[in-house]
Amino acid sequence: MLLVCLVAACATGEPTTSEQIDSTTVCGTGETVKGVDVSYYQGTIDWNAVKADGVEYAFVRVSDGLGFEDPKFEANWNGTRAAGIYHGAYQFFRPNQDPIQQAELLLAKIGTPGPDDLPPVIDVEANGGLGPDAVATAVRAWVDHVTAALGRAPVIYTGFFFWRDQVGAPDMTSSPLWHAQYTDAECPNIAPPWPSWAFWQFTSSGSVAGISGNVDTNRFNGSHQQLIDFIAPRACGTVAADGGTIDDSDACFTGGGPPAALRRVLDAGEGGGLVWTYATDQPEENFGQWNLVMAEAGRYRIEVSTPAAYAHSRQARYVVHTALAGDTEVTIDQTAADGFQSLGEFELAAGGDQFVHAGDSTGEPLADQIQIAFDAVRLTRIPPDDGGGGDDDGPADHSGCSSTGNHNASLVAGLALVLLALSRGRRSAASRCGAFRSACRQRSVARRR
Repeated sequence: MLLVCLVAACATGEPTTSEQIDSTTVCGTGETVKGVDVSYYQGTIDWNAVKADGVEYAFVRVSDGLGFEDPKFEANWNGTRAAGIYHGAYQFFRPNQDPIQQAELLLAKIGTPGPDDLPPVIDVEANGGLGPDAVATAVRAWVDHVTAALGRAPVIYTGFFFWRDQVGAPDMTSSPLWHAQYTDAECPNIAPPWPSWAFWQFTSSGSVAGISGNVDTNRFNGSHQQLIDFIAPRACGTVAADGGTIDDSDACFTGGGPPAALRRVLDAGEGGGLVWTYATDQPEENFGQWNLVMAEAGRYRIEVSTPAAYAHSRQARYVVHTALAGDTEVTIDQTAADGFQSLGEFELAAGGDQFVHAGDSTGEPLADQIQIAFDAVRLTRIPPDDGGGGDDDGPADHSGCSSTGNHNASLVAGLALVLLALSRGRRSAASRCGAFRSACRQRSVARRR
């Protein structure tokens, strides 16, 4: 990678004040882990020697946009795995080329992620002659596509000045930051609005055994065990056939936005805790998302927990995404119940790619400091409607179109005679009931907007 210009004012030519830099200085949390990133420029690499020199992970280039596939990718990808080095793929992104095609190229190269695979990386350091809004749109399209394909957010590689001036500093903090800054300083000046960094490329002239010449060298912000946890986060479990509860502490829950804005508390909520933030009328959102992986397809009632201590939004917007119906938006008053509130009944497919999503962009002004809570989602299986026989545990429903039972039969017959007299039609009460029988038993959940 060649992001040297990102660490100086050469990105725009404008002066940089000490206040601007100081406000973005973010130190690591303690231990760091050594890594490298490589392309065909490094030639043939002895990965066993690299491992012996203390390198624990490597990022390997897939391509430069759509126009150049790195000829050393397969050798480096397989070599790192054989040497026991954790690896991830990165792509030098060209925003003036189709972002989805670029993402698909990377996904085809890496295949199904393995237990030693870091999330893939989008290398954002070229604007392709586009303005910041267009660059940001292209980057977001790539990130969203890869996230949907892999079920986790990719890493974004960039630097302070490029992200601020050439991309417009959009909030994509749901992706971990790989920060580029070549300096001897102990702490980097990271791109806004990230609150912290996952990786820091601190030099392009590192020296590592097994690699001829200079090589980009990096630090992971954490210990070896934290690197392992970063590579293989807890798997999202499966919701049982009869339903279950997904709490904010569950692996199926993900939060989006700066950690400082998503406040975790332990004095309320299901499971002894919840996440809250302030509702806002701004389009950029912090959010909570409960991912649904279902053991069986079926109809489920979906409820959300709204503890009174933190659930204060009167227009909290939830999106229920199902494999069968797509997105359904439901707005509720979180203050209406100190407990669970229903979002409705939904047909869910077996497997994943389904979720409940709640954002803080409710339309309520940030100045009002209205708290919105992201706590737990509860799913309850709704038994199939078998037509209302008399063998169920509960009483049979003989209302509406039933043609059995003396009392209801008399009501139906009387109603039919009145209708017959009014319409002068020739259909019998039985045939009239038959025409509407399916409508009487149909269940539906209105799409809420």
